Amino acid sequence: MSIEELFETGERKQDRSHFRNMVLIAKADGVITADERNLLHKMGQSLSLSEEQVAEIIKNPNKLSIVPPVSREERFEQMIELVRMVQIDGKIDDKEMDVLERVAVGIGYEDLDDVDVESILAMIIRGEDTETILGDLL
Repeated sequence: MSIEELFETGERKQDRSHFRNMVLIAKADGVITADERNLLHKMGQSLSLSEEQVAEIIKNPNKLSIVPPVSREERFEQMIELVRMVQIDGKIDDKEMDVLERVAVGIGYEDLDDVDVESILAMIIRGEDTETILGDLL
């Protein structure tokens, strides 16, 4: 464990955990597509992760543990972003859905039925942003 990791805030650990979950979804079907990689790098930048941190988490996502969000809104926002990753390559694979279910449970849902994945997916496909989806479905 690095000195930096020792002094990370809870929010920072939660961000890294969410990034880890996004990587697990991207890797679920055995291949990280260019679109998935681009989304991961964009998200890494928005979370202020260095390129080295992004590369390390992509290489070894299971080195990090799940840190569930504190609020209902943060948890739902993470699910929206995870569903966005599941569908970004245009095909939804059973392995991706299995990982999505495990992550949903890990961040505090009873199961995937607690999340309206179909509605989230429909809104993402329509081009809605995360804030709009949050406002409409939360």
